Amino acid sequence: MIKRVEINYRGVFQKTLGRKIGGDLVLIARRLDKVGFSNGRYSDAPERNGLPSKYFTFISSTMTEAELEAECGGKLDIDAADVTVVLDDTLLAGVEPWAWHGIRPVNEKTQAGGALIVVSRHAPDDLVPRLERKPYTYHLAVLAGETSLSGMWVFRDDLTHERVLGAIAAVDPSIVTIEAVEQHLLTRADGTARAAAARAAYDEVTTGTTTVQPTDGRVWPFEAPSLPSWQGFREAATVVAVPRQGRNVTFPRGTSKTERPVVRFDLCTKCTLCWLDCPDGAFDPVAGGHYDVDYAYCSGCGKCAEVCPVKDCIVMVDELRFDDTVSPWAAYQRDAPAYLAWAEEKTSVRPPERPHVSGRMAPVTTSSRS
Repeated sequence: MIKRVEINYRGVFQKTLGRKIGGDLVLIARRLDKVGFSNGRYSDAPERNGLPSKYFTFISSTMTEAELEAECGGKLDIDAADVTVVLDDTLLAGVEPWAWHGIRPVNEKTQAGGALIVVSRHAPDDLVPRLERKPYTYHLAVLAGETSLSGMWVFRDDLTHERVLGAIAAVDPSIVTIEAVEQHLLTRADGTARAAAARAAYDEVTTGTTTVQPTDGRVWPFEAPSLPSWQGFREAATVVAVPRQGRNVTFPRGTSKTERPVVRFDLCTKCTLCWLDCPDGAFDPVAGGHYDVDYAYCSGCGKCAEVCPVKDCIVMVDELRFDDTVSPWAAYQRDAPAYLAWAEEKTSVRPPERPHVSGRMAPVTTSSRS
């Protein structure tokens, strides 16, 4: 018997968080006389900032460590997940798990009767419509919290790590029990607070899990990728140069963003800074000196909003507040008053401001724009 846990996270930004969750699951399982191992893929290079990435943990109570690793260690993905963890709720909009070979649902591997744990401030009714419809029931547990973003070499110690461990114990105690989680965390610095956070998450999930029915969710709108066999590869490969102030059209970054920029074209002074400073070349010159945004290539870094000299001209907004990637400039040209009303509504709720340093994060709340 093998239990499989997949941890979906943002490359580089949540790498350490994902690794800590996966590694601790193995250590906790050992307290229960089980064996396990954890491995990950992607997220170890700066160009993968924000890209959907995964850690895996495999746990068994009937196999030896060598047998378990022989069975699971050679795979770069899993066939099915007993528990799927999503550390950034915007991943529900779709993920591109292997550089770019199609936008896949984050619950693609969640098996019948399994569980999907999402760290989010959104209610289940807001999240389920984002998920791929399955022909079976599974469980959705929303772990209330902000997206915990830090980096590859630093770790934001805001107890997200401990809370996720408690949530996993709640949705599938055959993987780890809450008692074993608490015992493990009590050995750490500030162990009492860490164990209490895990127990609180356990109680939260135990009383708040939703059963997702076969009629819930959406028919996945993106075409499934068809990868070439080895016979289909070219004999040689060329790398096409990226033009100055251009972008790499073979490398869309659409699913790498937690937030996206909303542009008020009526406030724009045509200073060109968004176009000049965008590291992904996501801004396109259009008529009249303005710049459109191609959201398929925008990575959501927020630099455009930082360099824009006009207040509220470019505002970063939670990615889950959008349902498409259509051109904002085309919408503005088609019906300027309707676009401006849309932009006002989208920017009326701002994501929380997060500190740019590691360490314990102060409580934050999403507030309306003043």
